[in-house]
Amino acid sequence: MNAERILVVDDEPDICGLVSDILSDEGYQVSAAETAASARQQITQSDYDLVLLDIWMPDEDGITLLKDWKDNKVLHCPVVMMSGHGTVETAVEATRLGAYAFVEKPLTTAKLIQTIRKALDSHQQEGESNSIITSVNKNYITPVGSSEVMQKLLEICYRCSQLNTNLLIAGEEGSGRYTVARYIHEKSERNYNPFIFVKSEQFDLDRVDEAAWSKLKGEIIDSIKLAQDGSIFFQNIDQINSVVQKRLIDLLQQLSAVQVFKRFNVKVLASISLQASADTLNSLQSALSMTRISVPSLRNHIEDIPELVNNLIDRFCASDNYAYRKCSIAAQNAFLHYDWPRNVSELSTIIQELLVTGGGEEITVDDVKQALVSQQIEKSEQNSALGNLLDLPLREAREAFEKQYLLHQLKRVNGSVSKLAELVGMERTHLYRKLRSLGIGSKDNS
Repeated sequence: MNAERILVVDDEPDICGLVSDILSDEGYQVSAAETAASARQQITQSDYDLVLLDIWMPDEDGITLLKDWKDNKVLHCPVVMMSGHGTVETAVEATRLGAYAFVEKPLTTAKLIQTIRKALDSHQQEGESNSIITSVNKNYITPVGSSEVMQKLLEICYRCSQLNTNLLIAGEEGSGRYTVARYIHEKSERNYNPFIFVKSEQFDLDRVDEAAWSKLKGEIIDSIKLAQDGSIFFQNIDQINSVVQKRLIDLLQQLSAVQVFKRFNVKVLASISLQASADTLNSLQSALSMTRISVPSLRNHIEDIPELVNNLIDRFCASDNYAYRKCSIAAQNAFLHYDWPRNVSELSTIIQELLVTGGGEEITVDDVKQALVSQQIEKSEQNSALGNLLDLPLREAREAFEKQYLLHQLKRVNGSVSKLAELVGMERTHLYRKLRSLGIGSKDNS
């Protein structure tokens, strides 16, 4: 499990250091800021699970900072306030602004740790109450490419970001539809407000009965409210169970008719595959007056591959602390002669594997050829397994596929469920339930 991240904000270096040491010993990943300006910068650059915020600081007091974070909706984690000379009025104001708790200095280790643990547990339970929302990273990935095709796409995206038009983003699997949606949100005036991500798998109901649909309907409406002044993105609507899909589109149409999206000022984005039926496409466009954007497949702008490769290497090395490996020109050329059926996501997977498993300072053409051959062998094995699944009843086939898929991905992350959650894009609690239902433990990765 990944260590929970805490930001300690206090202008006294000794207290910052002491609290950081205590929390690090407890297993948390701790960052420190000794000024409000530094705290602002760190909050915009990284995701934190909790902020421990001093009230009295010379450049700007903690109450003002907390109020600013709340007004601009840039903070989505609990805040614990601390002060050496607090008053009842100050504590009440901090609580009114959304602070979880107020602790007094001098800090006692036991009370500090207990308060932080309660705040983290309470926030996690709140997040789990709406199971369809998937958290997103503030450090989103910008679409990459200097080709005419990509420049035209980026120009369209920018124009769409300046309008309140709802958007339907079409493209092949792995082509970057989510990246395009985030890019449009971040380029708009909504970028300081929430981007709510709803994955299609959250609509995977075992039974489409009224109780299950009523719960899901409530969560959808709550998600729209949470996206106030921001954007909500529905992933792969055409891949949702047909019964649930129809109910979802009908619900979105009803909410649009009574101006719920307008009332909360929410921009709706949705992705579909190129195989989406005309009925689904027409229903969505009719329900939400959506404008369609097409994301090109990677094979339609292969001249961007060298730029993509170098961008992916830089990103993985910066975010995951991989040892840097330069990609040789010959290796880049080898990438240009592959068909990329899973587009940019497949290129990303291969680059990550080359950084993790390869040796030496340079990715060679032989490294790339071996990785591509492995990909083709794996696809052949998957196609063989798929043929066997076709002989099973639908429910059994789906469960068998999900189990093999998760076992395969679990092997890639060496049995780490937290890394698996990031890799497959599932909320961790939902993933644990799925693994248990399929009889998979973290050790089942051989």
